[in-house]
Amino acid sequence: MALGRSMQLVVAGLMGAVVVSSGAWAAPPCVDDIQKFCASSPAGDGSIQACLKSHEAELSADCKAHVDGIRKSGQQLAAMCVWDIERFCPDVAPGGGRILACLQQNVDSLSPVCKEQFTR
Repeated sequence: MALGRSMQLVVAGLMGAVVVSSGAWAAPPCVDDIQKFCASSPAGDGSIQACLKSHEAELSADCKAHVDGIRKSGQQLAAMCVWDIERFCPDVAPGGGRILACLQQNVDSLSPVCKEQFTR
């Protein structure tokens, strides 16, 4: 059970990091939704992700599809890297790109499977 909860937190953290930090790749499908629902949310602290999540039922089809793709990518990365995350980042709180930063700091020591998934 604890591992399941840990995996959920990792996926949530990775998803949030991708939405905020990937810049041009993440913003276009959701930019109108962000402006419509989250214009007053500050960037970089998880507020935009929380705002979009609170309006999930109201998001445009393009944004919903984009978020679903991010979730799938985050789940794949978390599944491939769960042991590396447990090993190198046990005290890192998910969100704000912290898990990704931790993996990046340890990229040379990651397991081959995680390293391959991470560097995609």
